[in-house]
Amino acid sequence: MRRAGRLLAVASVAIFATVGSLSAQAAAPAVGAMQAYAQAQTETKPPLTTRVKLWTRAKLDDAKKRWAADKLKFEDCQQQLLEQRKTKKLSLHKQGDFLYACMNKKP
Repeated sequence: MRRAGRLLAVASVAIFATVGSLSAQAAAPAVGAMQAYAQAQTETKPPLTTRVKLWTRAKLDDAKKRWAADKLKFEDCQQQLLEQRKTKKLSLHKQGDFLYACMNKKP
């Protein structure tokens, strides 16, 4: 009876080792393919500075308008935060949350 148990244990270890090595060999090319894909994606996308250089004047003017509007909105949110800090004490985390919520609020 013990021999049958040992034989079964040895056979199961051999099966698991065979299946494990087969799956490891199959996974290795997939990892290489993923790395090649990631590298290809980073190589095809030029850096931000290069992309901005290629903008048209109209696109750059639109971006400047958005940045100016965001700057005004941020100044308003900062003013609201200062007023709120006068009434109660806020941690840095809560201040950041307040600014985030204020900036993402629809006008």
